[in-house]
Amino acid sequence: MISLLSFLFLLPQLGFATSNSVLKVVTSDLNFPYNFVKDQRVQGLSVDVAEDLARRMGMRLEVELVPWTRALHTARMQSSVMLFTVARIPEREENYYWIGPVTRSEEWLYKLKRRSEIKVRRLDDVRQYLVGDEANNASLPVFARIGVKVDTAPSMLSNCRKLKAGRVDLIPFDPDGIAAFGAACDLKPEELEKTVQVPRDTALYFAFGKSTPIGFIRRVETTFAEMVKDKTLIKMSKRWKVDASKK
Repeated sequence: MISLLSFLFLLPQLGFATSNSVLKVVTSDLNFPYNFVKDQRVQGLSVDVAEDLARRMGMRLEVELVPWTRALHTARMQSSVMLFTVARIPEREENYYWIGPVTRSEEWLYKLKRRSEIKVRRLDDVRQYLVGDEANNASLPVFARIGVKVDTAPSMLSNCRKLKAGRVDLIPFDPDGIAAFGAACDLKPEELEKTVQVPRDTALYFAFGKSTPIGFIRRVETTFAEMVKDKTLIKMSKRWKVDASKK
């Protein structure tokens, strides 16, 4: 059986002209609502945006699912490989060309509602507990700065399972995708409780490593700017993003 983490997904060409030109993307397997696997296809807001970006450039989109640490490394070291969906934090700034922002993503800490002994009313309270997080996630420097103990895992699915088993007390996730994320490890929305927000920049981007030719980066930037101008990003976001009043 082929693991989803190593399976290469070829997305539909959506009717544009056949071309040998490929826009390759690397990403992780579980990041609702931005990129995730359903019905043996990679789906999500970032996938929709990348598909349209590739179509406008006359390219075919390929998405490879790998652990997040490997995705960051692959995009950094290989020319013209796009990474999504990625927060632009100081620790990453010099390693990539940044396209976006594509969307914005709040990150909140969640606990199991049944664990009434966990009481988090402000960020300082988090220091008393163990946070589960994905290796190389953008929230890790924040936790390090405020003195929070973190147990890292190779994927967010592993984090979800650890939360369910009581091996970690809290995990960070986007409210827009928390219901689907919990379902991935058989947790119902009513079993999860949102506590406090992780204080970091909410913008999310596409990124390319610095070995990518600058001419290609300018082409991507120009095409992306067209998508912003014609409000394509707004239209696509409405499909995936939860109204703020419902978070």
